[in-house]
Amino acid sequence: MCDSPDDSDRRPESEGCALCAGKFGLIRYYSWRTPLCSRKCLDRFRARRERDRRWLFQCQLA
Repeated sequence: MCDSPDDSDRRPESEGCALCAGKFGLIRYYSWRTPLCSRKCLDRFRARRERDRRWLFQCQLA
């Protein structure tokens, strides 16, 4: 096991939600292979991805 600074900052995927770092309940949601803890986090993740997509599209037009 390597003790580099990058390894200590990373959190294993199964340890918590990728968005809020919360614990998983009985149901685990996924979007693009990203584990999320709730429907609220799933909606936030999709909204963020949509904003990023629109922003990128506007940059390509300029």
